[in-house]
Amino acid sequence: MYFSAPMVAGRSCARLACALLLAASVAGCEADMTTMDLRSLETRAAHHDALACPAGFCRVTADFDSPDFPVSEQSLMTRVREIIAQEPRTRLADKNETLNQLVFVQRSRVFRFPDTIWIQPVRRGTVASVIIYSRSKYGYGDFGANKRRVRRWLGKLSENIGTAKAGH
Repeated sequence: MYFSAPMVAGRSCARLACALLLAASVAGCEADMTTMDLRSLETRAAHHDALACPAGFCRVTADFDSPDFPVSEQSLMTRVREIIAQEPRTRLADKNETLNQLVFVQRSRVFRFPDTIWIQPVRRGTVASVIIYSRSKYGYGDFGANKRRVRRWLGKLSENIGTAKAGH
């Protein structure tokens, strides 16, 4: 079968147009803004989420142990807000005053899928820690994006705030 140059170019343009339409429709995808108390989280979306929690604190198994920080809960959350605001494609989407919780949405680089990240402080004696739960709303898997994010954010918090000595 013979394909002319205009026919091949036309198909390429049609594919490009479809890709652009798909990207435009995905860019408007809504983030998951479900309110939840992370201290009582009982189930997880195992293939597309990540959880950091102080050791032995959460009801479900966490992917990472959150460190203790030598600051108050309020100071910790102020620093969280400042540090996470510098992340690319990330915005503070909600704030729950009752739970002292911040909810961020970070969109993927290419397709702009929204991932929701809940961050809630935990008092641990004279120090504070955080529970971070990051979850993708769309798709079955996330190729490890949520785990990488939570690990990176914990690292940034530890780097910028410092961690409490054992036995606080």
